[in-house]
Amino acid sequence: LPALKLSGLTDFDSVFDSQGGTLVKRIKARSVTRVQIDGPDGPRILYLKRHVGARVAPAEALAAWISGNGISPGMAEFDNICFFRKHGLATVTPVAAGQRRIGPLRYESFLITESVAPFTSLEAIIRHDPDRFEGRRGRAFKQSVLRAIGEMAARMHAAGFNNRDFNATHILIGPETDDDGGVFLALFDLQRVDRKQWMRFRWMIKTMAELIYSMPPPLFDDKDHQRLFAAYTGRPLRGIRDRFIWGWIHKKAARIARHTENIKRRREKLSPEDREIRPY
Repeated sequence: LPALKLSGLTDFDSVFDSQGGTLVKRIKARSVTRVQIDGPDGPRILYLKRHVGARVAPAEALAAWISGNGISPGMAEFDNICFFRKHGLATVTPVAAGQRRIGPLRYESFLITESVAPFTSLEAIIRHDPDRFEGRRGRAFKQSVLRAIGEMAARMHAAGFNNRDFNATHILIGPETDDDGGVFLALFDLQRVDRKQWMRFRWMIKTMAELIYSMPPPLFDDKDHQRLFAAYTGRPLRGIRDRFIWGWIHKKAARIARHTENIKRRREKLSPEDREIRPY
């Protein structure tokens, strides 16, 4: 709060209409900007996510009213982050959030979080630093990562909620390991979190499929994916029931792949201003 006050970021207008910073991501509905502000204890790196004119479905508004969670995307994600942290699941540090009603079930909203550095997304490691998983030490690191991801997914579902974007893009890997060789994990981008308990079995299918799709061969082979399943369930993959579930997961992963390719093809047909912009 002292740092925000020094920068004049103390109300909705000053935050939402603020200029400067480095654009990290922009699509038609939202943008993310990296901002550095000065505080009493030195500079702070923050990420400001702004949602422009988001329309909330009536069912989502009713669910938010029943649960007491934020109705707009920015406030809802802020609540999700706090909920994850309350249940011991590491994620980004929330700073502030706000919303403004601009029409019937339409809101502008924002979310500010602290930088996650030096944590790195698993997707970035897969794309730019795959050698971290090579060699004897790399294989041990990979097994620790697989175990940590599976166990985190199981704890998340046991707590009664599901991150619908639980994949390599949104899994953060810490720079160090603990005394037992385990890795430090965290999650980010908690905009889409499901609390429908009657869908709990499907949570596992969708989460495992997302992970398999986003952790592809040859870097992660079928044995690696089975280790992930074993870490989640607490037992090796064996027996008819497990094999049936495993086949279901792979079919779901194939559907995710087809769906993603269709999105890519549609995006290529969009005008440049409607495409997602990632400066770096």
